[in-house]
Amino acid sequence: MSDDHLFVLLHGFWGNMSHLYRARELLLNEYPDARVLVASTYPGNLTYDGISICGRRVIEEIENRVKDIKESDGVAIRKFSVAGYSLGGLIARYVVGELYNSGFFNEIKPMNFTTFATPHLGTCSEKPGFARWAFNYYGRNWLSQSGRDMFLGNNGIVPKLADPEGYYYCALTKFERLSLYANVTNDRSVPFFTAFMSERDPFTDLANCKPLYIDEYEPVILDLSREMNILHTPVKRKWSRRDYVFFTVLFTVGPIILVGALITITVSAQLSERRIRQSYQSYTLPRRSVEMTQQSGKNVTEAELMQDVVEDLLDAAGTEEPDAGPTNDGTQYQSSGNNSSVKNARGHKTRTSSVSTLDTVCSSVVAHKARHPDSVGNHTPEKALDLEEVQLRMCNELNKLQWNKYAVQIHQTFHSHAAIVNRKGQLPEGDIVLGHWAERLVV
Repeated sequence: MSDDHLFVLLHGFWGNMSHLYRARELLLNEYPDARVLVASTYPGNLTYDGISICGRRVIEEIENRVKDIKESDGVAIRKFSVAGYSLGGLIARYVVGELYNSGFFNEIKPMNFTTFATPHLGTCSEKPGFARWAFNYYGRNWLSQSGRDMFLGNNGIVPKLADPEGYYYCALTKFERLSLYANVTNDRSVPFFTAFMSERDPFTDLANCKPLYIDEYEPVILDLSREMNILHTPVKRKWSRRDYVFFTVLFTVGPIILVGALITITVSAQLSERRIRQSYQSYTLPRRSVEMTQQSGKNVTEAELMQDVVEDLLDAAGTEEPDAGPTNDGTQYQSSGNNSSVKNARGHKTRTSSVSTLDTVCSSVVAHKARHPDSVGNHTPEKALDLEEVQLRMCNELNKLQWNKYAVQIHQTFHSHAAIVNRKGQLPEGDIVLGHWAERLVV
C-alpha cells in the first residue's frame, strides 16, 4: 500500500494509548507503509469529559498529524481509516461526523470504520427491575459527561450520533467498509447487544449451546451463517482451585477495592465537571492535566491503576466456557509475546460489505425450544430484549447501514472486554481478532 493512508486508533474509558499498542503492531505488520496515529490527548481521567470534548481533542490531533506528515515528508494524506475500542468507538463516530461536516473528506477518502466492544446503543442495563434503575442512575450521575453520554442521560450525545438526518450518521455512509466486533460472553463493560447493535442475544446461556466458528479463526470468531449446536444435556461447570482463590481474595480485599474505586470515581468526576465548565467558558481544551505514574515502563493514570486491580481479580477466576473451545495450554496457540504470530487467512480475505444478522443462530435455538419445550436453559432470542425506546430507535437506524458484524468468543480470560483488542499484549485470542480485522481492511 502507499504511505498516504492514515489510520487512527482510539482507546476507551479509563484507557490510554498503550491499550492499542498491540493493534498498532499487528496493523503495521500487515501494512508496513501505513501511517498510524494512536490518540494520546484524552488518557485516564480525561475520558470522563464526554464524547464531544474528547472528540475535539482527537480532531486536533488528526489535523496536526496530517499537517506534520505534509511538512516533514511531503506526503499528502489521501485515505483515512479509524478504529475505536469501547468508548473510543463512540468518540470515533463523533470525530468522523465533525470531520465530514468541516470538509475534511473533500480531498481525503474515508476507507475503514471499525469498532471493538463499543456501546453503540449505550451502556444502559437491559434487565428490568431495581438493579437496572440503580445501575443506570449511578452510571449517569457518577461518571461526569461520559456517564451521561454512555448511559443516555440528559444532554448525552449518543442518540444524536444515530440521527439519520445528521452529519454524524451521514459520515458513516461515506466509508468503504464498516465493521464491528462484539464479545458474546464475559464482557461486563459492554454487553453483546449494544456492541452488536441487536435487540436479541442468543448467547445468554452458552452452557446449553456450542457455537460454530469461521474457518481459520476458531475458536474465537463465530460463524453466524450456521446454526448453533444445541446440547441436550447442559454442561455444568465445575469449580476449580482458581475459583476458590478468586472468591477468597474478593471477599478479603473487595471492600477495600470498592471504597478506593468509589473515591477515585467521585474525585475524577468532580475534576471532569470543572474541566468541562472551563472548556465551555474559554473554548479551549485541557491537555494532560492528570498526574502520571510509572508501572512496567508505561504511563498510566490512577484511574487505570484501579481498573487494572479489578481486572486482575476478574482474571484470577480464569474460567473457560465448557466444551466451547480449546484452553490456553500452549499447544493450540503461539507465544503471546511481541513476536507472536496471528493465524493467517489471506486466502479468505473479503472486500465486500454485507449486513450480518443473528437470524440463523437464533433460529437454531428457537427450533430447539419448539422441539424440546421443557429443556433447561434461559435462551429467549426470539423475544426482543427489554431495551429503552431510544435504544430501539438507534438500533433500527444504525442497522440500515451496511455493517460487517463479527461475534467474538474469548476463552482465555474471565474479562473479555480487555482481551478483544489484547489490551495487555498477553492473549493470543485477542491477536486472532486483531488479525482478522487487519486482514480485511480496504486499503
